[in-house]
Amino acid sequence: MLAKFPCLQSPDFRKLFYNYVLTSAAAWASLLGRGWLIFELTGSSSAVGLVTFGGMAPMLFLGPVAGTFADRFDRRKMAMIAALFGALVSFLLGFLTLTGSVVMWHVVVLAILQGTAMAAVTPASEAIIPSLVPPEHLLSAVSFRGIARHGSKVLGPFIGGILMALFDDGTGWVFVLTALFFLMATFQLYRIQWRPSGTLLPSTESIFNVISPMAAAAKYAYFDKRLFMVLSLIGVHCGFTMAYDALLPGLSDEIGSGSSTFAAISVGVGFGALITTLAVSTISDESARGRILIVSGLGSGISLLFIGFATNPLMAIFGGFLSGATEAPYMAVSATLIQQVVPDEYRGRMMAVYIMIAAGFMAFMNLGFGLVADFTGERILFILPSVLWLIIFVFGGLFSPALRHLLKTGSFRTEPTTELREPVSS
Repeated sequence: MLAKFPCLQSPDFRKLFYNYVLTSAAAWASLLGRGWLIFELTGSSSAVGLVTFGGMAPMLFLGPVAGTFADRFDRRKMAMIAALFGALVSFLLGFLTLTGSVVMWHVVVLAILQGTAMAAVTPASEAIIPSLVPPEHLLSAVSFRGIARHGSKVLGPFIGGILMALFDDGTGWVFVLTALFFLMATFQLYRIQWRPSGTLLPSTESIFNVISPMAAAAKYAYFDKRLFMVLSLIGVHCGFTMAYDALLPGLSDEIGSGSSTFAAISVGVGFGALITTLAVSTISDESARGRILIVSGLGSGISLLFIGFATNPLMAIFGGFLSGATEAPYMAVSATLIQQVVPDEYRGRMMAVYIMIAAGFMAFMNLGFGLVADFTGERILFILPSVLWLIIFVFGGLFSPALRHLLKTGSFRTEPTTELREPVSS
């Protein structure tokens, strides 16, 4: 197994992977529980969209702070503190739900606080990866990060769905489960033996100054045409093919079986992601990365058409499976391309930029889709964005020489200028 998945040869990366699985399972279980709880309280997709936005928005607004801190301090300790905070927030929401005291504003505020925890955990933990594996194992490691992020959608929603089906107050127990996941994730970080060699940004600079370091990272991403292209596509991909969390409760209720269908679609996404990211993690050939981007890019759009036109739970679950099977490898390869070209002194901030773009597009699109769905229904908001993504992706591949080269060869056509190889003054 170690030969087939080379990143697992590192004992510390294995512990980090367990942390990823548990942290991501906590995030997915919480998303499931909050979505159904707020739909039960209000019956409104716009309310679900608001809560979903609250959980994702901190990735956008606090990502610069977290990314800059990840380049200044011990990334492992930073992730541990944030995970413990996430556990506390989850226990509080579980308590309010189980005691029957929960109201909508509780869910919104606690979603924002838990999103804050994830905004700190994610860039800190992802920036550790290149320190634990050699460069030739980076695609395998990033793919395993994708397995954890997307494949844990099997673990979290599966157990959460069982709790929701077995107990009248099952959503409350989902939040308790989320807290336990966070605690176990913290323990895995504690077990990691790697320690940083020192701070990457000047210690004389105020720890609260995040504007100039993030401006330097944004400038680097903007002027490096490779990063700008990949990050732009990530934003459009996330906004048009991955921002459907606010729509699932309402669509599941329309199709039938309510919370069971909702959980089953989420689990289907997880299974699809698990299978394809396992396959991607074994690939080291650059040209294969281009083919993966083509298939997963097209599949991400086609999968939502199955969900949008679904007339029964099985068709919607299949669409969810196909969505997970295509969106996960697309994001894994994109993240690998970013990690491979970013200097270490920018890595924490650049992963924050990556997360800000992905989470920001998903947050605002979920909010918008939820508001519109109360008037148009959920189906059209699966169908129209998927068609738009397919048009953008196909036309980009046909008419952009840089993207066409990337899709054909799995590598970038252009190199950065000499100036961009040097650290940008912060």
